[in-house]
Amino acid sequence: MAEIHVVLNRKGGVGKSLISLNMCAVCADVRGTRADGKPYVAVASADPQGTALWRAAQLEELPFDVLDISEDVENIGHLKSLPYAHIFVDTPGWAEINPETTGRDPLGDDRYGQILRSLLEQADDVIVPMLTEQDCFEPTWQTIEWVVKPRRIPFQVVINNWPPAEGQAYVDGTRAWCEQRGYPVAQTVIRRYRVHTNAKRVVTQYHNNRVELQAREDFYRFALEHGLRGADERVGRIGGQARAAEVEA
Repeated sequence: MAEIHVVLNRKGGVGKSLISLNMCAVCADVRGTRADGKPYVAVASADPQGTALWRAAQLEELPFDVLDISEDVENIGHLKSLPYAHIFVDTPGWAEINPETTGRDPLGDDRYGQILRSLLEQADDVIVPMLTEQDCFEPTWQTIEWVVKPRRIPFQVVINNWPPAEGQAYVDGTRAWCEQRGYPVAQTVIRRYRVHTNAKRVVTQYHNNRVELQAREDFYRFALEHGLRGADERVGRIGGQARAAEVEA
């Protein structure tokens, strides 16, 4: 049964496609391939703009499978049953619908609202990328408070596309904003590098020069951190189940 990792933020331009593809690439690099040569991991694109699909089509070598689920409302509920260990899902943004004033699901009633709901019903965790820019804070809050937390899905915020020349204070301020609200935020910060915009490669295919090694490092560090966090949560749940069983006994 596949583990489903949904990359989600209501705001566009925060790097959902970049993170989906490169996290998948790192996972594929670590897991290797099956005996039949097929990959253990896949990227699934639920974004009607198809950015992840376009970038994947440009790759000189494809280390993972690519699935277009952007129109497949009928079958999307079977994603976990596909023969992969991990599926990273690139998602679209969506229009703001305030559930506090409308009484409606903030994901809306259109096709993509249906797709997002189905994905979140299957999600093992949600990765919430955000920028250090002020106009990203409110959409990130809405994503977490209106969509993720009510569904009780484990999630982690990751600060993405940070230009180091901007100054550490922007990272510290964004991290503090998350921590004040109790949002788990990755220690790893994914820095902005020109090489990330090269559509012909993912991070596992970067060259062994200083800049590209640094760009690669951010994704390996985040993949390791996110994986360890997931392991900690599983241990916590198992421990909680064991304690409950002891109480019942």
